[in-house]
Amino acid sequence: MKQSLLKYLVAASLMACSAVSQAGVIFSDDFDASAGGLNVVPTGWTVTDGTVDVVGGGFCLAGQCVDLDGSTRDAGVLSRTFTLMGGVEYVLSFDLSGNQRGGTDDVLVTFGSATRLFDDLASGSPYTGYSLSFTPGSDGEYTLSFANAGGDNIGAVLENVVITALDGDPGEVPEPASVALAGLGLAALYLTRRRRATLNS
Repeated sequence: MKQSLLKYLVAASLMACSAVSQAGVIFSDDFDASAGGLNVVPTGWTVTDGTVDVVGGGFCLAGQCVDLDGSTRDAGVLSRTFTLMGGVEYVLSFDLSGNQRGGTDDVLVTFGSATRLFDDLASGSPYTGYSLSFTPGSDGEYTLSFANAGGDNIGAVLENVVITALDGDPGEVPEPASVALAGLGLAALYLTRRRRATLNS
């Protein structure tokens, strides 16, 4: 009986601690690990409905970045899917600049059910850091996407995509790890008392 109880409490504490491990940066990509080139899909991403380019040099803050309108006169939708936990607030941050060769661009960013439209990004506009928050209603897979409107082979430029999971308000609910440690302490106390009672009888 006591072995079963101990195993149960250890398993519960590990599950609680895994929930806490969602806090902090869960994804980061500066596109430097991707192969560069025209009409190239960045490593780990998906491109549908057209193409994007992975470029370097003066277009980027450093290393490589993504031109969201590839070289086929058909801007692609750059996307990636993540497994997220319900009730946890996730913050997407990224750097976005206007194209560097003339005209303006519209970019629709979608993160789960949250969306933000960046319209009329002027050519030559500098990189600016943006963020978008999303809290899933339940555990599951959710998609992040960047869609550049247009098809003139000259798109807005994307760099430094990061997703961070935020901790909940510690004043509302105890941290799962604290609950797990308290549970383990109570289990140890229970087992110690049972053992003493068995030895004294």
